[in-house]
Amino acid sequence: MTAGIPTSRIDTSKPHPARVYDWLLGGKDNYPVDQEVGEKLPAEARANAARNRAFMHRASAWLAREGVDQFLDIGTGIPTAPNLHQIVQAVTP
Repeated sequence: MTAGIPTSRIDTSKPHPARVYDWLLGGKDNYPVDQEVGEKLPAEARANAARNRAFMHRASAWLAREGVDQFLDIGTGIPTAPNLHQIVQAVTP
């Protein structure tokens, strides 16, 4: 903190897994350094990120239809729409 002004805690000079994942999903909350890492990953990394996201959507919707009404999404990811709560609320508002 300098003169009462908080300093940024986001280091855009180093890649972050959550931002790389965001880039793999086609998101907008990432930086060139994250894109560089994403481009170095194997070609199937982008498809696997999309598959992972699709599984979360299917699984959470299925659980909501089965009566589960509490979900805890733990991770360092960046919110990407539709998010878990949006999927569940579409099934059980």
